[in-house]
Amino acid sequence: MNNRRIRVAILIIILFAGLAAIIGIYAYRLGQQNPLAASLLAGSNPTGVVTKAPTATPTSVPPRVVTNTPTPTSSPTPTPAPTRTPTRTPTPSPTPTPTPIVVITHINNLGRLETTEFAMRTVIDLENEPTNVWENIFGTDRLMLMAEGEVVAGVDLNKVEPEHIAVRGTTVNITLPPPEILYSRIDNERTFVYERKTGLLRQVDKTLESRARQLAEQSMVDWAIQRDIYSKASDSARIQLENLLRSLGFTEIIIQFRSEPL
Repeated sequence: MNNRRIRVAILIIILFAGLAAIIGIYAYRLGQQNPLAASLLAGSNPTGVVTKAPTATPTSVPPRVVTNTPTPTSSPTPTPAPTRTPTRTPTPSPTPTPTPIVVITHINNLGRLETTEFAMRTVIDLENEPTNVWENIFGTDRLMLMAEGEVVAGVDLNKVEPEHIAVRGTTVNITLPPPEILYSRIDNERTFVYERKTGLLRQVDKTLESRARQLAEQSMVDWAIQRDIYSKASDSARIQLENLLRSLGFTEIIIQFRSEPL
């Protein structure tokens, strides 16, 4: 009977000891985390532990959850099946329309129509006439000039007035002024004095060469007129104007010249 009580007492002591050990281990672990809670659990304030009033702790902001949006991936576009191109039906070519007729109102802006050019060379032998016995014996001033130049003839279209042009449909009638010498000139690079003689005690005439050049130019104009430069100029003018008017759409072209004195 006594042995049984002793065993029961020992068993109770062992249970209390085990329970105390469990509570001590739990209190130790809790003290590592929160000393205040451990002291309350143990029922007393452990030595060396200072109890502090609770302080306001900032409200913890819940962590921001970052959602990874999946990046859309491009799916391969299916290649469409080739379609047959319909055969193109040939379209009839348009019928060309005739060029519209241009009505001529004036030709003043064309200026002069140069149609014929004569290039010539001449020799001028020019001497001053003696004025006294001394010049008759010992000579005056004389030179020989070799000259080259040109004479150009044509039609001055600035003299064409509106009443000189008549247009009826594709027919045009133009009356032109008579051909004329448009200009003449001496080629200074190819014109030179190849001989000059001045009488004894005679002063050189400075105007003799310029007069020889003028005489050479006039002789070229006279020579061109004698070679019928006017008729050649009118024929060339008629051909050039006919080609121009036909390109503008005229089919019947009548060109005549006025019989004005030259």
